[in-house]
Amino acid sequence: MIEFATASREFRSLIGRRRELQTLLGSVFAGLGIFLQNTLQGGLPESLGSVKRHLFAFYAALLMVPCLILALRMARLHGGLVLNGILIARLTQGRDFVRPLSVRYAAKHNYFGVSFLQFVLMDLIAGFSTTILALALHARMAVALAAGTSIVVAWMALYSRFHRRAARFALAKVEAEPCGELGKEEWEAHISGSLEDANQGLNADVAFLGLIVFSVFETLSGLGQMKAGETDLAPALILRHGPKAYVGLMLVTCLMGMVGYLRVRVAIGKFSLMLDPTDRPFKPLKLTDSLLGFLIVAFLFTVSLHLLLGLLVPSLERDDPTLLIIDGITLVACFAAEQLTLVVAGRHHRDLMAPPPTPARSAS
Repeated sequence: MIEFATASREFRSLIGRRRELQTLLGSVFAGLGIFLQNTLQGGLPESLGSVKRHLFAFYAALLMVPCLILALRMARLHGGLVLNGILIARLTQGRDFVRPLSVRYAAKHNYFGVSFLQFVLMDLIAGFSTTILALALHARMAVALAAGTSIVVAWMALYSRFHRRAARFALAKVEAEPCGELGKEEWEAHISGSLEDANQGLNADVAFLGLIVFSVFETLSGLGQMKAGETDLAPALILRHGPKAYVGLMLVTCLMGMVGYLRVRVAIGKFSLMLDPTDRPFKPLKLTDSLLGFLIVAFLFTVSLHLLLGLLVPSLERDDPTLLIIDGITLVACFAAEQLTLVVAGRHHRDLMAPPPTPARSAS
């Protein structure tokens, strides 16, 4: 029998573990950035000279292995979320206090889902570190890029396999087993807990992006300390490609973080309407805590784009007014995208809203 208490408890547990994996990834990336900078500045003792001679291979391996494992764990967690999401959708069928959730929709793959975006980021960092490792082992650039790409593709295939297997198992389960009882109080408790989880997720997203961005700054500040013959990668190669690669990774991280932030923001609004149909969580041009958090994410994205444009277009680096105008346009565009998302989400979830109370007419 499909029990709501079990499915709800497992679903929320998976959400919490997903958030912890994201935090762990940020900690690993930031810690290794500090290690790389300190080592390039001569912070290692002489007894660990072999580490400095193979510094980038050591750094890449320490980053690659945790990222590969974390990406696999994220894929497995996503499978669990799909399975329990399908079970919860089935349990909402035929209840008069909740709009039934679609079982088939819950089984579909969402390319803009938070789990997928976080997995892709872990996968990309794993591919990024694999490329650095291959270069440190004296592979050609084309071979190193092929190695990194192959890791990304292989882990994507595993992610799709976990998703299909979880969806197939859950769909068979809902067809074969009866559903247990689901009361209104249980459902509201689940939605209330999910709302709390989503709010914590927004804060975790901002903290994670901050870790990645400022770790990249720290790493870049250490690359200028490189000296020929001290490490396993030539300074000329690192200084030519390193800044572009790290800033590009920072930009992609901020972009995915921004999309994931908006996804969670919409979910918060939906949960709020489920608990209180008279609420207006999608009202635009309203200063809220979630908007302030999004502005931080948009600012980090703008800084990343500013740096990447300066690296890719050298003429822009010397044209400060043009870069500042682009920065302003980017910030305004991000703000407009967030507001437009709220408007579209409000229209999409209009059926959850209760009509505003009509004022009572005074007897005359």
